[in-house]
Formats: sequence, structure tokens, C-alpha cells
Amino acid sequence: MSDYLAFPPVREARGSVRVPASKSATNRAMLLAALGDEAVEIVRPLESEDVAAISRCLSAMGASISRTAEAVRVRGPLNSRGAERVVLDAGESGTAARLLTAVAAAVPGRFTLTGSDRLRERPVGDLVAALRGAGARISCSGADGFLPLEIEGGTLSPGASIRVAAARSGQFLSALMIAGAARDGGLVASASGAIASVPYVRLTAAMLREFGHSVEESGGAFRVARGHTAISRYEPAGDWSSAVPMLAAAAVAGGMVRVDGVAWPSRDADAAAAGVLESMGVSISAAGGGVAASAGRGALRAVSVSAADFPDAVPALAACAAFARGESRFSGIGHLRIKESDRIDALVAILNEAGAQAAGEPDALIVHGGAPAAPAAARRLRTRNDHRIAMAAGLLALAVPDVLIENPGCVAKSYPAFWRDLDSLAVRTPAGAGRAEAKA
Repeated sequence: MSDYLAFPPVREARGSVRVPASKSATNRAMLLAALGDEAVEIVRPLESEDVAAISRCLSAMGASISRTAEAVRVRGPLNSRGAERVVLDAGESGTAARLLTAVAAAVPGRFTLTGSDRLRERPVGDLVAALRGAGARISCSGADGFLPLEIEGGTLSPGASIRVAAARSGQFLSALMIAGAARDGGLVASASGAIASVPYVRLTAAMLREFGHSVEESGGAFRVARGHTAISRYEPAGDWSSAVPMLAAAAVAGGMVRVDGVAWPSRDADAAAAGVLESMGVSISAAGGGVAASAGRGALRAVSVSAADFPDAVPALAACAAFARGESRFSGIGHLRIKESDRIDALVAILNEAGAQAAGEPDALIVHGGAPAAPAAARRLRTRNDHRIAMAAGLLALAVPDVLIENPGCVAKSYPAFWRDLDSLAVRTPAGAGRAEAKA
């Protein structure tokens, strides 16, 4: 895709879309399947850059990965013993980097774990420190606590009891839990304080059990023991992280949007954002095999919420808040600063560039609502190569004329068809007719 995307404003958003499979579930399923000796078919998985990254790394670690007509067939075990040091390039995927840091310490082999420039700026020091305390031999070839990491596989002590600081990322705790299923002896994993995005830790525990491993929780500690592959087929659910921007399109532009392939009600972390949309004045309801959102244009109300458990939904909710009456506050989101971009700063920038008013705090985002002022000239909304920021920019473009969205192709990280699907919902007046158009 070209460098910029012009997305003409719409009269309303109306129609239905089917969002791709969950990125979180697909990535975990790939890894859990690769830990077993029996083949697992992951049916209709997410096809994205993030999933490609973890697939590439698992193949390098010894997993067998092939495609069938509707699935990816994965078979382990992970074992690189006797091979030269294996380079694991996680690309832009923070999920792959964090989960594989712990798993590589548990399975045989010698690994160099690296990634993109931005990924090498995202801290993993809390996880590395916890693993070192349990015998894992991990060194940082650059700044301590950051990729690239040199990992001596199989050095994580079996049966270890490990505490990790998970306030920056709940994936640190999930990584330890999955590592417990990677070798005989298991381990006990717990957090030393607050946990970011607790629902994703619950997802990890549930999927470990589904794949045949034992998980016992007591007092905030997870005792994980390796089992045998219990399933031969797994189909990830639809991705609520991708559904929220589509539902938010109805909130911003007015109209009715149905998202197929996601459950409602749902225990998915980002499904909590639907409740926030309801608080803003959007009607949310079950619709066939999915969920529908409907709203009148200009009818949104401001909200004040803690979004610690559903941070990936904050960019879309912030775009909605730009059109709401009053001041909205999203708190508990300090961990957004170490995502693909500093998402608090990135959101402040695109909201202000689009004519809204926003400000950031260390742990919060404040958006002053009301119809944003139309830019005096075409404004370029910088996505900072972050798929969630690009999606928020697309929502702003539904109601703000003359904006250009920088590097729109970065949505391929989680939702390659995002622009096609968003454009399919666009109902435009004759004066604003025309489809989204890429510009060099």
C-alpha cells in the first residue's frame, strides 16, 4: 500500500463485516501445538504479520508447520539441540518475543532472539530477571533488559517457583505459564504485584488446559504441569480487538454495524470495550452469530473508565471520545507507552492533528469531546507504524474531512483487510462520494 491513505468522510456507517480470528488465541495456539508430539490443525487462523513472525520462529526451533486447505498444521516438539545457534526474529511481534523468551529457556537449543528496531526498544527486563532467578542462562547482547537476547535452552530449572513483575505486561506471566508446559517438571508462576491485562492471563490458562496441560491456581499462583496433546483441531474465535473499531464506526458516524464471528456476551478482554460504548450511548446487542452496534450521529457521551484490562481497545474508544459531549478519561493505561508505539503520545498527536483536543498523563489519556474542528488544510495523521493507531485514524477520518493517514499498511500486523472492511461500511453523500484512495 502507498504511503498515505485518503479516506473520505461518510454520512453514516451501515452494514456487516466478519473480523479475522483472534491474534492472541492464534499465537498461543501455534506455540502450544508446537510443544506437543501430535499434530494439531489450527483452523482458519489469523493471517497476519504477527502470526507469520511466531510461525517463522517456531519453524526455526524445530516445529513442523504446513498448510492445508483451511488450516495450519503444527507439530512439535521444539528441539534444536545439536544445531548451530538459532536466530529467532520476532519482527514487530511483542507477543512472540515475550512468550518465546521463556519457552526458549525451557527447550533444548541455543537461541538468539531479536526483532525490529521498535521491538528492541520494548523492555523485557522483568521477565529476563525472573527467568535468571530460576536458573535460565540469558544474556543481553545490547542494553540489559532488551532484545537481542542470547538464550541457552533447557537451563530453566524444572519445578521452579517463579515470581515476575507483570505490571508492564501480563504476557510476562503468560510466558512463564507456557514455559511450564514446555518441559517435564513444570513450574509455579505468579506475579509480584499488579498484572496488566488480567483477562489475557486467564486466556493462557484456559488454552493450556484445552491443549492437555494441567493448570492449578491458588492464591494468585499458577502451577503448570506438562501433559499430552489433548486435541487435534483448534479454531480460534473472532478477534474482539478487531471488532471494536468496526463497532466504533457506528458510534463515530452514526448508523448500524454488525460484526460477525464474535460472541456476545464474551469473556474476551476487549469485549469489555462494548460496555464502554454502551456507556457512551451506543446500543450493543447480540445479532445472529455476532454483535451489533447502533447509534445516532452526534449522540455520544463522555466516559471516565479504567482501561487497564482492555488496552488494545483504547485507540478506538479515544477516537469515539473525540466526538462525545464532555471530557473523557481513560486511566490505568501506562503500559500503552511500551506497545508498538507510545500509544498515549501517538493518540494525543492524531487527535489534535484531526482538530480534537487531547492530553496525556503518565498513566492516562484525556480527550475533550465535541465535533472536532475541520482542518484548515489536509492533515496527515501519523500512525507511527502502529496498527491500532492507524485504526483510530481511520475512525477519525469517518467524520473529519481532508485527513491523510500515514503508512496505512501497518494494519497488516493484526487485520490486513481493515481498510477494505471499513470502506464497505461507508455510506457517503454524493458530495463526499468516492472510496478510500491510497496516495504516494
